[in-house]
Amino acid sequence: MGRPERGYGQEMVVVLVPVVVVLVVLAVAVWAMTRLSRAETARSDRLQNADRPTLRYQVPPGQDPAVVLTELRAAGYDASADSEPGPSSPILIVGTTSGRAPDREELRSVLAQIDRTNIDPGAEPREDPPPGRFVDEG
Repeated sequence: MGRPERGYGQEMVVVLVPVVVVLVVLAVAVWAMTRLSRAETARSDRLQNADRPTLRYQVPPGQDPAVVLTELRAAGYDASADSEPGPSSPILIVGTTSGRAPDREELRSVLAQIDRTNIDPGAEPREDPPPGRFVDEG
């Protein structure tokens, strides 16, 4: 039974430090995803409150709802995917950050400026759909 070779502790450090770093990065990533998920759920719940005036916008077939959602938020609207039909719903709930009813024509103007690049090129509409068709307008 001899002593461990000289430098054995250094080899363990070289292996152990990257493992610890990876574990810390994974823990931070899980924490961040949980926090973002809770924030999105809270936003969706706030918008689906019956007291809050909102509009429901049906994203045209083939267009990425995430692009529309991002552009609406950048324009200052409080927007979230509608969780009622399902998590991948093409319906977005749009409200204002002040809690007032969103102006339909102003919202239509913002929607008309959003890039209509479709995620499915085969789903291109034959004619341009009117911008800003809301669910309650049929």
